[in-house]
Amino acid sequence: MDKIITGAMLRKMVISGANYLEENKEYVNSLNVFPVPDGDTGTNMSLTMKSCVKELNMCANNDMETVCDAISKGALKGARGNSGVILSQIFKGFVSYFTEMKEIKTIDFANALIEGANVAYKAVTKPKEGTILTVIRAMADSSIKIAKKESEFEPFLKQVIDIGEEALAMTPELLPVLKKAGVVDAGGRGLLIIFNGFLKIVSGD
Repeated sequence: MDKIITGAMLRKMVISGANYLEENKEYVNSLNVFPVPDGDTGTNMSLTMKSCVKELNMCANNDMETVCDAISKGALKGARGNSGVILSQIFKGFVSYFTEMKEIKTIDFANALIEGANVAYKAVTKPKEGTILTVIRAMADSSIKIAKKESEFEPFLKQVIDIGEEALAMTPELLPVLKKAGVVDAGGRGLLIIFNGFLKIVSGD
């Protein structure tokens, strides 16, 4: 069971998250009703992730700082649409926490999620609850408590994703437009698909 994530593993996790989102982007598009029902949330988030992968593919080594810089640069360069921009800010904050590290433990991952949520909230002029922001905030807020109990990444990530699923299920209660359409937030679903891609790597799937 993995208790640490190296630069090489972080690279694999982001690539896996990008691939899994690409496979499921049409499903995410089908949920897209907020802020406008233009059916492109999955596509925009996937393009943002693909840009991360493109930068990672140009990385000559798996040094943590190099990998984190590539992820951050790729996300910011490739950010498309509202959801892609927020996703890029989540990743910018998230990886900024790791740059000085050689390896990541679950508590580090939890602190990085908090940083990712904070950066994303600050980047939006009027943060709207019932969106991807609500989902990342819920995951970040609970992750410290989970990390204190779980030093292994597989159970840790599973529990963080479960919290994200609970927050996602509540998004129609926070955004009437979602309730009316009978869907959960598309950006939040996209985020959880990326995290399930991370999980595939730590669980050796």
